[in-house]
Amino acid sequence: MTSVVPFDQEAHQLNASSQPNETMIEDYDEFRRPPILEICLKHQSATQFAIADAKVDLNKNNLCPCCGQPIILTQLPLTASILDFSFNGPGVSLYFDFLMFSSVLISTFIIVCGIYDLIASTLGDTCHKLNTMGELECVDNFYSKFAKANQDNQHPDIAGSVLNFITTLILIILLFLYRKRINLLANKIDEKSILASDYSIIIENIPRDAKEEEIRQFFSKINNVEYKIQKICMGYQIQEYLRILKSKQEQEKTFTKILECERLGKPIPPRLPNKVDLTKTLDQLAYQLDQYEDNFQNSFQFSGVAIISYNTEDEANAVCKFFKATRLHLILSQVLRVIGKKDIRRFGDNVILVSKAPEPGDILWGNLGVTLLEQYKRKLITNLATIFLLGICFGILFGLSYGQFSLTDTGKGEQLSQAELIAITILGVVASVLISIINNILAIIIRKFAELEAPTTKTEYDISAAKKLGFAQFLNTAIITLIVNLVIVKEGEKSYYAVIKQGGLNQDVMLIFITNGIMPWLMALLDPFYLYRLFMRYQIQLQGQACNVTQQEANEYFAGPMIDLSKKYAQLGKTLLFTFFYAYLLPLGPVLSLGSLLVIYWVEKILLLRRDSKPAPTGSEMAEEMIDFFGEFTLLIYAIGCLVWESILNDAIFPLTWAQFAIAVLNFLVPIDTIFDLFWKTEDISTQEFYETQCFKFWDDYDRRNPITAEKAIETFLKNTTALPQQQVDGRGNIVLKNQEFKKQEKNKKAKNKHNKED
Repeated sequence: MTSVVPFDQEAHQLNASSQPNETMIEDYDEFRRPPILEICLKHQSATQFAIADAKVDLNKNNLCPCCGQPIILTQLPLTASILDFSFNGPGVSLYFDFLMFSSVLISTFIIVCGIYDLIASTLGDTCHKLNTMGELECVDNFYSKFAKANQDNQHPDIAGSVLNFITTLILIILLFLYRKRINLLANKIDEKSILASDYSIIIENIPRDAKEEEIRQFFSKINNVEYKIQKICMGYQIQEYLRILKSKQEQEKTFTKILECERLGKPIPPRLPNKVDLTKTLDQLAYQLDQYEDNFQNSFQFSGVAIISYNTEDEANAVCKFFKATRLHLILSQVLRVIGKKDIRRFGDNVILVSKAPEPGDILWGNLGVTLLEQYKRKLITNLATIFLLGICFGILFGLSYGQFSLTDTGKGEQLSQAELIAITILGVVASVLISIINNILAIIIRKFAELEAPTTKTEYDISAAKKLGFAQFLNTAIITLIVNLVIVKEGEKSYYAVIKQGGLNQDVMLIFITNGIMPWLMALLDPFYLYRLFMRYQIQLQGQACNVTQQEANEYFAGPMIDLSKKYAQLGKTLLFTFFYAYLLPLGPVLSLGSLLVIYWVEKILLLRRDSKPAPTGSEMAEEMIDFFGEFTLLIYAIGCLVWESILNDAIFPLTWAQFAIAVLNFLVPIDTIFDLFWKTEDISTQEFYETQCFKFWDDYDRRNPITAEKAIETFLKNTTALPQQQVDGRGNIVLKNQEFKKQEKNKKAKNKHNKED
């Protein structure tokens, strides 16, 4: 049993000096009550987005017993380059780079088209003329003055159309160059750190009755070439185990509420179960979990997915190259089998899919047993459900817009009163704020939908959620607003009247631009969930030994929020699509979006370096998918917007605008990313280090992430780490050995490897 240090003494020990606490925490129990504050603070330090202090000797007191991460960290300066984030893989670095690239795209429009459009709009007087003729109530304010509808609308704006065409060509070039930049950045980041994924491959669709030894033999010798396997991490179907674990965690939280009521002398709410019965339930759940963990190889069925780590990265790459295939082979192989042709990718009767392994923390272990057919079926259901949600959003916004229309439609040709003008403006503000709220609700629901699709990795989940969420929010923000304003018009009213009138599309869209420019970074700063964490930290420290939360709950409260790349990419994608769709109509909008992105960049960077937790390392796949999806869509939406607004505001569409649309469609339909990869994709530089000399430096590994093997793997890692002589960590959290004999052995192995290559 772990001895508990009194709260005041513990706090004194932790704050007295920067030296590691001498109190040894032998056994970590995530369900322990009261929580040990020392572990909470260690976990808080270990999960910061910071690099390990290179000057600190590594020992058990300098590692978090919960996650095995180093706790003596050095914060990065706020001016740090995104390359300094390399200790966490390319994922976070490339997100911030994509954020800045989005600013470059919008800046390109402003420089080439926006300045001209703003000047041309201010020189127009359409709104004044309509008021003078008494045809329309049009308030001459900033969103009507700086709008394309304020120009002369008798003839197409030829100069504007030419500039839009030029902008499209420049954007295509920028997107093309940015794909190359992503590859270069990913390689630079990859060179800065050696990770378990460098040596590992992931194999899918292995027969589920295969044993680990069979897998080892099959992948040790391929095409008469011997490969040295260092570790095999088997994936299991653990849905039932995770269900029990989740149930126990929820019951523990319920137990916390009961204990808190007893501590405060309050009656236990009737909705809560009896304490004795709940205790028995918790004991049963704990027993079931122990049974699973003690005999996991027999308790769980193999999922058909395994991760193999080789001794060199070149070996892992060679195996991947030999089995190079796509998921389409899993379908086509069945056809080949029927006509009697063999497929070298078969393991037993199954065609296997081999690829470089994702980062350990990127794998969603509970989804490894879900078949491809089941995943496709779930995607179809979630896509239909998303369309249904958008229909509900349309109904809500339609109601608000109809309220605005009712106020403007006096039926007597009378001018609107001041009260009516204020009411119309208020409804517009309510609509824009409501859109922001609905988008946040969509984010929660669509993320749940993405979970239901059971993706294999967190990156696949993030990509699915970001695509659905970004496009759904764009439709909800831009397209539904457009449809509502164009449908609810007076009989015989010209189309562009619905755009320029008081309470019309110009006003609604400009208010959305303003709201969209403020809400994202403001909500990040005033995160209510983080404020609740701060309150719970205070309560845990205040209550000391009387605290009733579990160690796991306390650790979660002391850790900072974790960056959600799917939500952030979706926000960026929605901003790009919305901005470029309405850029022609409201050239002031892109200026507001650019200012918002610059604020978001610094707010999110400051929060990441000073408040947020360190996410699991991820690769560059997400950034590549996002630029392919949102980049191509942005060009298409921009061209569509130019067509729509020219057709509404002018009597004819300039031919060059049709040419712009044709180029955007062609760019969208042709697989530009595939063509780029064939000619310009850079090759990864393989590390020449051996796995057996680097494995103890990995702060993230597959067996430590696998829920079934994590506890024992972390315990073994901590013991092996402590046993190593005189260790320090470098700036990336890797151990630096000072044992000269070991360095000599490693140097001899490198020389031998070089000699073999020369032969």
